[in-house]
Amino acid sequence: MKISRSLLQALQRLLGKENVQTDELSLQLNSYDCSQSRHRPDAVVKVTDTAVLPALVRLLAQAKVPFIARAAATNHAGSCAAVQGGVVINVNALDQIYQIHPQQGYADVAPGVVTAQLQAQLQPLGFFYAPDPASEAVCTLGGNLAQNASGARCMKYGNTADNTLQADLVTPQGYCLSLRHDAPGPDWLGLLAGSEGTLGLIQKMRIKILPQPKQVKTFLTTFDSLENAVQTVSDLAAQGLIPRCVEAMDQTTTRAVEDFAHAGYPTEAQALLILELDGTRQQIARDEKLLQALCQARGCQSFTAAQNEEEREKLWRGRRAAYSAMAALAPSVAVGDGTVPRSELAQTLRQVRRILDRYGVRASLLFHAGDGNFHPQIIFDSRNKEQTHRVSKALQEILKACIDHGGTLSGEHGVGIEKRAVMAYQYSRETLHLMGQIKKALDPDNLANPGKILPVGLEGKVTLQEEDHPEVLRLAGEIKRRAGQREKIRVTGTRTQWKTATAADVSARSLNRILDIDKTNYTATVQAGVKVQELLLALKQQGVYAPLPPDYPGTLGGLISQKRCPQLTPCLTGLQVIVPNGDIIDYGGKLMKNAAGYNLCRLFTGACGTLGLITHVTFKIYAKPVEAQLLPWVWPTRENDPWLRAVQDRLDPQHLFLVEENA
Repeated sequence: MKISRSLLQALQRLLGKENVQTDELSLQLNSYDCSQSRHRPDAVVKVTDTAVLPALVRLLAQAKVPFIARAAATNHAGSCAAVQGGVVINVNALDQIYQIHPQQGYADVAPGVVTAQLQAQLQPLGFFYAPDPASEAVCTLGGNLAQNASGARCMKYGNTADNTLQADLVTPQGYCLSLRHDAPGPDWLGLLAGSEGTLGLIQKMRIKILPQPKQVKTFLTTFDSLENAVQTVSDLAAQGLIPRCVEAMDQTTTRAVEDFAHAGYPTEAQALLILELDGTRQQIARDEKLLQALCQARGCQSFTAAQNEEEREKLWRGRRAAYSAMAALAPSVAVGDGTVPRSELAQTLRQVRRILDRYGVRASLLFHAGDGNFHPQIIFDSRNKEQTHRVSKALQEILKACIDHGGTLSGEHGVGIEKRAVMAYQYSRETLHLMGQIKKALDPDNLANPGKILPVGLEGKVTLQEEDHPEVLRLAGEIKRRAGQREKIRVTGTRTQWKTATAADVSARSLNRILDIDKTNYTATVQAGVKVQELLLALKQQGVYAPLPPDYPGTLGGLISQKRCPQLTPCLTGLQVIVPNGDIIDYGGKLMKNAAGYNLCRLFTGACGTLGLITHVTFKIYAKPVEAQLLPWVWPTRENDPWLRAVQDRLDPQHLFLVEENA
């Protein structure tokens, strides 16, 4: 694609001639990120005021020119490479921290604010921003949301989606939307997180800030094997202990870091864990005893605590330097991002090592181990085609191994270009088709960061859908039959307000089983027709808890589809749903995080059955009681929600799904 002279002139009038670049150097400098992808744009524009973003996008949309938002470009998947040419929109200059409201617990920021810059301003106020990507010194808050980044503190405090209260978005058509988790209808803000710029440009964010804990204590523990180190993490979860951070490294990593950053890591150990607790002095003292006992039970060689803030910062400086340390050893570094259920970490690790050995490549292994998310960092020389090919094959096999162990190809780095093919290994044809329909509904001209996330050429590659529960198959068959005959479908719940039953009724009431309570991974999988009060009792009998309101008399599916419990939404890690054409969609599972594709848990939370019938869900459970609030139900309306209207029209073009407004 080439940019027309008339469009270039219009861009120059809008942004200033000095902010529109088409020289070869500028195009080459904006053709890559931290991945191996290289795609040259046709122009680069620098935006210095968020107010011009809508007009800029409208100009590009009218000309049908693709656009790609770019800031620090620290992602590892080619997410901001201009795969179809077009215009790179550089937002680095949008670095304003508008307001910080400690008493209200939020800050208003522009998308180009560097994460560490915000942390530095919060620190004197006694507050902090929970997500802490290792690249915090350069990565931006808008980029964090686009990739749904997390970092070491994710196990306790969640990812960027969980810590973003609102995002003002410029859609691919150039109009403005304000997305909030608590707005009626689907959790569009949750869907935006991790969408990699394919649904629009982030104009402004309101992020959650937290008071700094009364005390933080950091520990360095060494082990004779990486398997024992990561197995300790599963033991922590099984005991219900949730540290502030749990990071693991193998010996290759620690030796590279020591040579590069001199963090004080013992290089003779095969593996180490950096563990951190926060809270009151009494809480930390109690948790430290359990932490040390669990490490010793796995044969730890040493268990030491940082004695002061300087020692603590030195340990973390080493962890943050891990990528740079490996980059100092070779011209190129390829970084993987697979995530598995915590109970599968040790077994997956053994398979990963076999893959690395088979392809003859050298890699360091480091983990956000508390979340089952690990990053193999393979060093090589990208100028060597044969070597590059082996690295690419090894990474693909590693990601497939993660999927085989119930995991995902990405926990926080996203899909971009480089992992698109593996999406067809992770998801069924039906699930990928749904993700494609979301993109088409919200960006019909395919202008916002096109060519990302979704695989190309599915025939013969896509994962086959597994056989399902007979009742789910019956319901799917009934919905498919009615869709084919254009019959209306009325979705009802256990507390239906309809006065009479009709042949059009479809309900998950018959799906009323608790499928699994997993106290190793601390997840539960439950059919949608199970009543919340019965579920709470069953969990309590197992000594575990979930953020479920005890005063809600309906079913779990109803609670989620109505989005009446805000504490439950971020705990959802997987779901199955039957969409209006009768397809069965499976997404996620026993994963603490999943950045592979659009977050379908967030799409169907709050949709009130307008987009499909939820059949079962997987969610996090806890060893201690957790807060649960029951909110009034607000019915979502098509007139007030353009995204709901667009997605409904795409998934249910005949408008066959009827939903009761007082369920």
